[in-house]
Amino acid sequence: MIMKKTSLFLAAAAVLSFAFAKAQDANDCTVMLQIFAENAKARSYDEAFKQLDPLVQKCPDASAAIYQYGERIYEDRLRKNVGEETANAKGLIAMLQGQINRFPDIVNVSKKKTEIARTMYKYNIGTEDEQYNMLRESFVSDKENFTDPNAMITYFKLAEKRYNDQKVNLQDFFDIYDELTAQIEKVQDERGQVITQLMDKEAAGTLTDQEKEQMEAQEINIKNYGIVMGNVNATLGALADCDKLIPLYEAEFENKKDDQNWLSNVLRRLQAKECTDAPLYITSVKALHDLNPSGKTAYGLGNIAETQSEKFKYWDQAIELGVDDDLVSRIHYKKGMAYKAQGQYGSAKREFLAANAAKPSFGTPFLQIANMIGNSINSCGSSIFEKKAVNWVAARYASKAAAVDPSIRSTALATAESYNGRAPQKAEIFTNNDFNSGQTITFNCWIGESVRIP
Repeated sequence: MIMKKTSLFLAAAAVLSFAFAKAQDANDCTVMLQIFAENAKARSYDEAFKQLDPLVQKCPDASAAIYQYGERIYEDRLRKNVGEETANAKGLIAMLQGQINRFPDIVNVSKKKTEIARTMYKYNIGTEDEQYNMLRESFVSDKENFTDPNAMITYFKLAEKRYNDQKVNLQDFFDIYDELTAQIEKVQDERGQVITQLMDKEAAGTLTDQEKEQMEAQEINIKNYGIVMGNVNATLGALADCDKLIPLYEAEFENKKDDQNWLSNVLRRLQAKECTDAPLYITSVKALHDLNPSGKTAYGLGNIAETQSEKFKYWDQAIELGVDDDLVSRIHYKKGMAYKAQGQYGSAKREFLAANAAKPSFGTPFLQIANMIGNSINSCGSSIFEKKAVNWVAARYASKAAAVDPSIRSTALATAESYNGRAPQKAEIFTNNDFNSGQTITFNCWIGESVRIP
């Protein structure tokens, strides 16, 4: 039976090959394209590869499908190590370039350029300067489409190489880092927001199969961006510590103390690295506030304030004056931690939720809420079963943290597992006289939420 199918396949391939040759002699682009497309659709890439070059030579503008299928063919050859690697890589680049040059209205030009640069880097084609400049142009001109994790890490590796080769100074390298990490955080936040909304639907029992697939896909995306962020931060970590940053900026302070942009960059970087105890930070905050009072300077003044009420006053003022979402999230998180330390869990929860709302890929606020809920078992619920059921709510928040923030995923998953282990198990649910599986328990303490019994 297998031999019969193989014979039929070979016979059909021979017929198509003959038909293609005949169409080629007659310069019949329509027939050539149809036969080529049939082979490509059937993943008969070896046969389609033979037809690709004649089709490009004789019918270069016949259809974008020529280059799109050609892209798949060369990717397949590279993946399977068919033929000479460099020739296949150059062929792939030619297919991508063909889409850009001949069909710019129906392909994503920015993404195709990014793929060309990545291919050049991966297979050592062209110079590193050419590769870097192509990725830099794609990043600067079209950030919305610069979302490929592989392109991001390649771009940063090439930037690091330029720094090591002394083609850019440390400040320029920091600027590249700031721009790229802001982009990574942006796409993480977008996907984190989607995951949070879908997890809420899952908890309510209204998640569809299609939405479940979407949630799983977004979790994979979040994980990949987390890997990129980890690699980028690991590369820059030693260069961007307080003991490196402070001398760098102190040396320039006298010449730059009237430059608002420079002072803003100094504060942003010192804040990001928690260098807010340094005299340089205090001096820079006051200098910028004198030049141009703003949300950033109000936040800085809050950091150096001595009392909690004064800190909160300046931080609230910073949000009112306008700061970016990352700083809004950081302010709410700091306030949440202050309330939590005082045992004001309701206020702390409000601030932690606001911290995540401003930055949806920031999962630590969810983990803090889970911790507070786990500590409140004895003060929520009227029976032993209800008190233990509080753990399901804690586990839910820990699971949210794991889903949206890959940097704490392992810790958050372990935390969720621990809380689920403390919640009522199947035997307890079965023997309980007050509640059955599928019913809802509402907690009227500071938690103010419900949980459905599994």
